[in-house]
Order: sequence, then structure tokens, then C-alpha cells
Amino acid sequence: MAHYHLVPDPSLHLRDPGASTIGGRILSEGLALMTEIGLEAFTFKKLAERAECTEATIYKYFPNKQRLLQYYFQLYWMWLDTHCQQEGRTLDDPWERVQGDIRSLCGIWSKDAMAAQLDPVALRALVIVEGSKSFLHRNVDEDNKLRLFQPYKDLCAHIAAELKACDRKFKNPRTYATTLIEMAHSLEFAMEHLPALTELSEGGDRKKLAKFLCGMTERYLGR
Repeated sequence: MAHYHLVPDPSLHLRDPGASTIGGRILSEGLALMTEIGLEAFTFKKLAERAECTEATIYKYFPNKQRLLQYYFQLYWMWLDTHCQQEGRTLDDPWERVQGDIRSLCGIWSKDAMAAQLDPVALRALVIVEGSKSFLHRNVDEDNKLRLFQPYKDLCAHIAAELKACDRKFKNPRTYATTLIEMAHSLEFAMEHLPALTELSEGGDRKKLAKFLCGMTERYLGR
């Protein structure tokens, strides 16, 4: 099956997991297990049982589970940035591109959208429930110096540029782009797990979320 070949930062792993069958199995089974039980309960011992390999084998690829989570984190944002840019290439109107980007941020993707090495749907599910733990930790400044959050920043820069294309006087485009990205993911979490936090929980779905964010952006743009 054709997919984008995206390459997370080499500093995240000790050996390229995409270069071997066992590495690929560690990635796919790790993604499913981490989403299922959460980062705190996740261990390489449990992953080894699921991937049918030894714990020592996993340590040959990743130094710890934090780096594995950050690998998934990078892969998701790299894919989403690539997807947004590819989907917008055929649209001349910047507002149409922004609306398309917002729908993509909300997980509304065409059935024929190209995937990554791992299923974007599964990556998104993990990012929604565990993604913040990839940067909400004591070593965030050191990780930032290693550019481990660059894919997220690249997506933010893309959205900001499209907002500026709609209005050259648009204020705080990166701030607003970050807000859109965060709301598209955090509100979906709230809709499912903390419904009292948002009216979107009342019969809401991703289309309703996208409509809300598009309407908010349209008002902010003064359209």
C-alpha cells in the first residue's frame, strides 16, 4: 500500500525500527498497547510479550518508552503537516485551504488519503490521550534543543502561513494556529471523556467540532 515515507528524528532511536521486520512489529504493537493501557502502565516487558520478542531486543531500538512515545508524536505531526499541504495544493482560495486544514486537524480525512508507515487514525488516537506527555516533563527544554518538537512547530507554521494568506494583518498567527491544533485534539478528548466541559458532547462528532472551529476562525478573521 502506498504511503508517505516519513522519517522521525534519528536521535529518538538507537536503531531504525523501520528498517527491519521486528522493528516494524515493535512500532505497530507498541502503538496499540500504549493507546490501550497508557504511558504509565506501558513497559517494554509488556511490549515484548505482545510483539513476541525479547525485552532486550526492544532496548536495541529505543532507550526508553518516552522516546518511543516521542517517535509516535513526531510521526503523527509529520504526517498531518504533509497531508494538510498536499490537500491544499489544488485549492487557490486561502480560506478554503484553512477550512480544509481545520477539517484535517479534526481528523476528517478522505478515504483515499495516503497513510504513513503507521495508521494515522491510530496515531491520532494515541496523541489525543497521551501526546501531551511527550513534552510535559522536566526535560522538555533539553528535548526542545534537540528539535524533537519540530514537526509540531512545522504544522503550526503551515497553519499560521495560511491564516496570513487570508489576511496579511492577521494578529498572532502562530498563537492562533497553536490554539486551533490544540483545540482540535483536546476538545475531542473532552467530548468523549469529560463531556460536561463542552456543548459539542451533545450528539457531537468531528464534523461538528470542525464546524465550530471554522466558525470561530471566520469570526476572528472578520469575514
